[in-house]
Amino acid sequence: MLLEPARLGMLKTLKTTLLMAKIIFPVTLFVVILERLALLNAIALFFSPWLSIFSLPGEASLPVLLGFFVNIYAAMGAIVVLELSAREITVLSLMILTSHSLLLEAPVLGFAGLSPLRSILLRIAAGLLLGYTVNIFYLLWGGM
Repeated sequence: MLLEPARLGMLKTLKTTLLMAKIIFPVTLFVVILERLALLNAIALFFSPWLSIFSLPGEASLPVLLGFFVNIYAAMGAIVVLELSAREITVLSLMILTSHSLLLEAPVLGFAGLSPLRSILLRIAAGLLLGYTVNIFYLLWGGM
């Protein structure tokens, strides 16, 4: 049947969308609750000095932590709640994409022969270096 591949593709798309929604919606709700309870401000205040190195607001700490230690989709759920500029989202996204799901992927890299602790430290360092470098390029060449 000619429409069978389209039907299968639509089913896979629907399953993937539902899977992502199961992660993104609860995280988004969690971030909104933290914001309403003024806990997001406390978290932001604590991490603000560290994230200022990347010209990111302290609120960006939540997507960073979620991305680094949970997964990219959890970080996306947190990012959509925050009011960030294109530059901030770019820097934040590159850091998360470089260092996502550390606790899940470190043991896998261990099977490949790389120490889990070394892989975590290497990926965090790479993510932070990439974020810093991209931020500097944005600031030097007219980015926001």
